[in-house]
Amino acid sequence: MRAACLVALIALGALVVPAAHAQGANFDRDCSQWIEKKGFSTDYIKLRTGKRQRGMADGWRGNVEPKDVQPGDVVITYIKDKGRRMRVSYVEDVRRNGDGRAGAVIVTEWNEGKYIDEPCLVTDHFGRDSGQRSIPIDTVVRVWRPSLPLPNGAAD
Repeated sequence: MRAACLVALIALGALVVPAAHAQGANFDRDCSQWIEKKGFSTDYIKLRTGKRQRGMADGWRGNVEPKDVQPGDVVITYIKDKGRRMRVSYVEDVRRNGDGRAGAVIVTEWNEGKYIDEPCLVTDHFGRDSGQRSIPIDTVVRVWRPSLPLPNGAAD
């Protein structure tokens, strides 16, 4: 019985993994016209810092604790109403609480706005400044400081 369950789980995994992988391939194919135009939040980071990690923001890694964020860093956050999809923003300023701890970051970014091509995550600010906004520090998932190395050289 245990062996049969194990075989069934392995078979199910063989079906699920390729489907998840194909979803990423579909984005690359289906959104190639947008990818070539370079207007995503990740492209803005390359423009501002001269550096970019490989892939979509979902796979970007941090190298600094959110509590230690400073201007010039990149914050990685979830896209509202998009589940685990992520975006990156450039930190212009850090607002501190009364006790001196980081409470929020003031960021600039591209592609934050109303969707014009939702499957490709393209907004009416694609390739354009979306204006400054405040992000509470407790919603920051990761922080990347481009001046510091990443493990395994994940930046271009």
